[in-house]
Amino acid sequence: MSPAVYPPNVLPADFRGHYPHMARRDTEVWTRFLAAPPAAFLGYAYDVAVGGWKLEGLEMSEADALGWQYNTALKIDVCALTAADVWVIEVRPEATVSALGAALTYALVLDREQVFERPLRPVVCCEQMQPDVEWACTKLGVRVVKV
Repeated sequence: MSPAVYPPNVLPADFRGHYPHMARRDTEVWTRFLAAPPAAFLGYAYDVAVGGWKLEGLEMSEADALGWQYNTALKIDVCALTAADVWVIEVRPEATVSALGAALTYALVLDREQVFERPLRPVVCCEQMQPDVEWACTKLGVRVVKV
């Protein structure tokens, strides 16, 4: 693993607790996912920050520069590691086109930054999804997990 804003903290697959920056309704969906995961996961990294603005030419401490980058970075709900790949998961109760866009964009930026040394799989985890968005997910190779 390498450049995320801060190194991802991969928690064990049996961890149950606070999921950083996950909204209450998202947490309810995620808890149902964890009750019967659709694959064998080795661990989960939550709130993975990638990209963002890297300020150059300004006099500031490294901590301040990283703080700025973190505040402007993309925050991925969950990166779920299997032996073969990493699921890049956007969690939403009602998934719309923005959930599809998030899953695709997060996977692309993770690939660009080479955060994980495994193939990436964009995933949307939700209760329900608009039919046209589900169709688009199928066409674009984005996995949909409804819980």
